[in-house]
Amino acid sequence: MKIKTISFLLLTTLLLSSCREKVSKQILLTQPNSTHLKDLSSASGIGNYNKSIYIVGDDSPWLFTLDNNLNIINKTLVSSIDTVLEGRTPKFMKADFEGAEIISDGSNFEIVIISSGSSRHTRDTAHIINISNNGENYSKNLRPLYEKIKLEADLPVTNEINIEGIAFSEEYVYLAHRGNVSENLLIEINRNEFLDFIKRIRSIPDFTIYRYYLPMLNGVSSGFSGICITPDKSGLLFTASLEDTNDEINDGKILGSFVGVIPFAGMPKGEFSASLLLNNDQLLEKKLEGISVISNDEKGEMQIITVCDNAKEICPVFTGKVKNMLHIGFDDPASATGTEEEILTIYRKIRDEIKQEFFNFYKEIFE
Repeated sequence: MKIKTISFLLLTTLLLSSCREKVSKQILLTQPNSTHLKDLSSASGIGNYNKSIYIVGDDSPWLFTLDNNLNIINKTLVSSIDTVLEGRTPKFMKADFEGAEIISDGSNFEIVIISSGSSRHTRDTAHIINISNNGENYSKNLRPLYEKIKLEADLPVTNEINIEGIAFSEEYVYLAHRGNVSENLLIEINRNEFLDFIKRIRSIPDFTIYRYYLPMLNGVSSGFSGICITPDKSGLLFTASLEDTNDEINDGKILGSFVGVIPFAGMPKGEFSASLLLNNDQLLEKKLEGISVISNDEKGEMQIITVCDNAKEICPVFTGKVKNMLHIGFDDPASATGTEEEILTIYRKIRDEIKQEFFNFYKEIFE
């Protein structure tokens, strides 16, 4: 299998040759390109339909629509939590949208968006947004399903579910659980039963769990970060990022990403093929998240687009020489407790303190 070009934007494009033979080929990644979309605070799930690209982010309440030139042409409010600070929903409140996939019944097109499930109340919802402008929208709390998955997967009590991708075949829907410190899981659910679970009042659908042991680099395990169906519908394309962290939820230093293929026929055995993302034989330290196929030619080469999230929760480290160092300390609002309004008040208080302290600092220097 050959991935010929990869372009990043916060978004990434790749060209990949489909494995039609029964014997899996080595995946080759070449020619990475990148574009930064400064107007998006984050990007973690992606789909494309009718020459438009749809993007959701883990700390954004909106579904963004982009044209072929990557201009934002529309945004739709999805999350009921629409409070934002500097374009981002505070971490303790965010919906944590991690997966997006466009589906169709032939005449009606919808995008399915899911939260990770890594926190109760704010991160456990699925949304179905009609993008054909001729149907209803739906929302459903997935906590009962997520808890059942966690129980049947025998995840430790201290670990959380962390769904990072969603993909639909003609018969099934697949959810990808990221396991930084445990196994990576693929959860297979009947497509119609899953959609009925979201759109109607019905019992939790049955599912099958497949366990995956993804590649490691320098002792760090990779974890699922995005999935989609291959154009020939024989399996899944996936991205798996390398993060130096001790749990499924908190981000760590980004070491790189793998791109790979999972054949449906080999799913019971956990089979896959994957290659590390390189640029001119150098490790490309980008976190690939969502993935979507935007074209496929007769040679089996696919053009893929994927998102790279630039998480601001990881602080840079400055290692240069400093003559004088001044530290101005503030309380960390992330540790605030109380109601949503009480916590938001604390965030605003710290924001105002930072503004005032720096005003005083510059006034002291220049006067």
